[in-house]
Amino acid sequence: MPQGPWKTFRLDEHPDYEQLPKDFCSLTMLEGPTQGAVQPVVDGEMILGRDESLPSRIDDRGLSRRHARVYFVLGEWCLEDLDSTNGTRLNGERVGSLPERLEDGDRIQIGERTVLRVTLMDAAEAEAAQKMYESAVRDALTGAYNRGHFDERLRAEFAYARRHEAPLSLILFDLDHFKALNDTHGHQAGDATLVAVADAVQGTLRQEDVFARYGGEEFVIIARLEATAALRLAERLRAIVEALLVETGGLELRVTASFGLATLDAENPFERPEELIAAADAAAYRAKDEGRNRVSLP
Repeated sequence: MPQGPWKTFRLDEHPDYEQLPKDFCSLTMLEGPTQGAVQPVVDGEMILGRDESLPSRIDDRGLSRRHARVYFVLGEWCLEDLDSTNGTRLNGERVGSLPERLEDGDRIQIGERTVLRVTLMDAAEAEAAQKMYESAVRDALTGAYNRGHFDERLRAEFAYARRHEAPLSLILFDLDHFKALNDTHGHQAGDATLVAVADAVQGTLRQEDVFARYGGEEFVIIARLEATAALRLAERLRAIVEALLVETGGLELRVTASFGLATLDAENPFERPEELIAAADAAAYRAKDEGRNRVSLP
């Protein structure tokens, strides 16, 4: 049985592979909020669920807080349901509280949209898979999610919000006078500014918020917030960007950003994700027209 003081990680993080045992069980998210992520099951157990305290928390609102358990017992990896609301399925069959033996390639289906593949692999294979995932969903410069991952997550979040009549906000912001910054100080200074802004914003957001580089100097955030709370968040982010001092190549640079906010709710019942994006984009343009460095609504 794998044993040791190894740290566990969320499904969108990566572990220190050198500290893992040579052979272990890992779960790869085939479908769900962090598609492609690889999570080793270390210390012989992993609780699957959406509870904030879980190190392997999965951000699927169809999950119970403590939904299912993967664990090692009597020389085998097993799966059991933890009396979840919506149930757990293994290769399409309902799982109960009695342990079901796991084999390489099995599929675990939980929540509304999460499918995990069971893999019995070594550390080198797990590290290679994680690197492939990161390169596929992350922007190489800023570390924010890329446009493709954003589009996928927005479709899923939008469908859930419409189905459950839950609010969903989109915050889109664009750095002010960024072309002039590039022309004056060079593209390396521009890149350093983008990285600094992305780091500052990412450090402020909640785990469930999706932060992506939309293109060029544009960034976007998907937040499960109603309009008033989303407006407070956007204003807080605007102030953080304004206060940021970027030190690069002997320069000290400052930048501001114009924010646009749109919310899917009863007052704005958008029918397609593209309509929500268009509304946030129009609001960002309004912020530019009204003097920049502000938050605007459509």
